[in-house]
Formats: sequence, structure tokens, C-alpha cells
Amino acid sequence: MVGSLEQEEESYALIKAPDNSLHRVKTGGYLGQNFGLISDISESEVNLKEIVQDSTGDWAERVSTLMLEDQE
Repeated sequence: MVGSLEQEEESYALIKAPDNSLHRVKTGGYLGQNFGLISDISESEVNLKEIVQDSTGDWAERVSTLMLEDQE
């Protein structure tokens, strides 16, 4: 995550992909390799709910957070 913005009362996060392309995402969208559902966006982080398969083959929900990238 490289930034956030609010437009017409909707919060968006700006995500930089590994190929350096920039994507604007919002709550309810999907992000990442594990089909992470974007559950919340704040000024400093994006919260995701991912469905992943564990070592026994069962599917489980995992919560992940993308933090604002430090620009030093």
C-alpha cells in the first residue's frame, strides 16, 4: 500500500503491484493470490480476509493486513 484517498465519500487504497503498476481498490474488492476480500481501508492499512488451504487440506479464513509503505 502506497497511499489512500477518499472520493465521493468512498475510501480507496492505492496498491503498488510487483510490476510497479498502481491500482486503486475499495472495500468489497478482491486483492492478492488467495482471493483476499478487502474488508476495511484506513489511512494506514488495508484489511483482507483470505481463504487458504492448510496442511491437512482443509480451508480456513485468514485475516491479513497491508500496511502503508514507508517512503524513506
